[in-house]
Amino acid sequence: MIKVSVIVPVLNGISYINECMDSLISQTLKEIEILVIDAGSTDGTLEILEEYVQKDSRVMLLHSQQKSMGHQTNLGIQTASGEYIGFCEADDYLASGMLEHLYQTGKSKDLDFIKSDFDMFVTSSEGRIFLNYHILPPEKRALYGNVIHPKDHPDLLHRDVNMWNGIYKRRWILENKIRLNETPKAAFQDVGFILQTFLLADRGMYVHEDANKYRRDNINSSVYDQQSLLFVVQEFAFFMGILQERQIAEKRTLAVILKRFLGLFCGFYRRLPEWPLVSEETKEAVGRFKGLLEKCYSCLDYGDLLYEGLDTSIELKMLLEDHPLLDGYERQLEQIRRKSLNDFYTYVMKYEKAVIFGAGERGMSCLGLLQRNQYQGVIGFCDNNSSLWGSRRMGLEILCPDKVEKEGVLFIVAHGDDGRWKQIYDQLISMGADAKQICRAADVIPHHALELRLGEE
Repeated sequence: MIKVSVIVPVLNGISYINECMDSLISQTLKEIEILVIDAGSTDGTLEILEEYVQKDSRVMLLHSQQKSMGHQTNLGIQTASGEYIGFCEADDYLASGMLEHLYQTGKSKDLDFIKSDFDMFVTSSEGRIFLNYHILPPEKRALYGNVIHPKDHPDLLHRDVNMWNGIYKRRWILENKIRLNETPKAAFQDVGFILQTFLLADRGMYVHEDANKYRRDNINSSVYDQQSLLFVVQEFAFFMGILQERQIAEKRTLAVILKRFLGLFCGFYRRLPEWPLVSEETKEAVGRFKGLLEKCYSCLDYGDLLYEGLDTSIELKMLLEDHPLLDGYERQLEQIRRKSLNDFYTYVMKYEKAVIFGAGERGMSCLGLLQRNQYQGVIGFCDNNSSLWGSRRMGLEILCPDKVEKEGVLFIVAHGDDGRWKQIYDQLISMGADAKQICRAADVIPHHALELRLGEE
């Protein structure tokens, strides 16, 4: 029984293919098949691959009629027979135990997909330099090793941006008709695959294993190809079609996806030469991207834009220029900001005394804001940084949180990070503060989280 099918698209990979293939045939999981799909290599890669076919019966060599990583990968998916499907780029390689660990966990937990952290590396005169990439940000690392419903964490789509650092249940891939866009070359067709697997999975998992070794010194990689701007536009159009086809319209998810493509596009857009020197093909692609952007942007409400920080995106304003949508949203945002501040002041004024939790720039800004609006009830700062205790900021002492009186005092948390806010909130509750005595400073709160600040009443 084949447990994992590994798909390797390749085109003229002679510099790296031996290391890639050796890492696959030496996997500790032996029940695998290795499907190498060549798109017409002319540099000697084919001859090397044929040698691997002769010496290991698990290696199968397929030939693609299209020079397209998307087409090659789709061909591999159609041919695969394993319980799970994995991928390896021809210039990367896998740690020897990667497939065994992922398969055992995926099988035992009945996962639609399981993905691992990985090492990025470059080769210098002194050898290889490795840098570990954590998929999960610090505030989400408690999710490692847990079964999750990916759609409950749409913000992870900014971190989970590769397809080759995991394995996917083959039956699930086929039943959901998950496919790659078949645009030419090997540029960003994996984006659509990643988004589809993330949005359609019911059971996913991330593990902290430095399993895949991702090469960043191949100058032929698509990340260094200026033409990639065109492929980003094609992939955006492809995925907008996928969303419509699958009737996915949840606005927070749409905001994440919009920001994902906007970030990809702008990375290349910034590198364009002066506009008169840009090719007509590129100008046409930029125009097409603007059209897709407007279509996607118009589906969102101001709360969704704030959720992803899109309302202040310089690139978004630059691309949409004087589009009436922007003007309308700006007016709505100003109304929200005014109401947010008004609600904040109204809440604070109920208390004769207040302590600002956080003695940094945000805390001092909050104090200044309150003082300008005739609130003189702030009696001090508190902070978890013990080196600050006993010192003064803006004339007020910085105290240890445990030393602050609780009776009748409002704690104003001056931290913008949602994870940090929740930790401080829990800390204050454990110290005996009532939930009504805790709020977030309105000038630093993300507007989408207002309900967290005012929901305690």
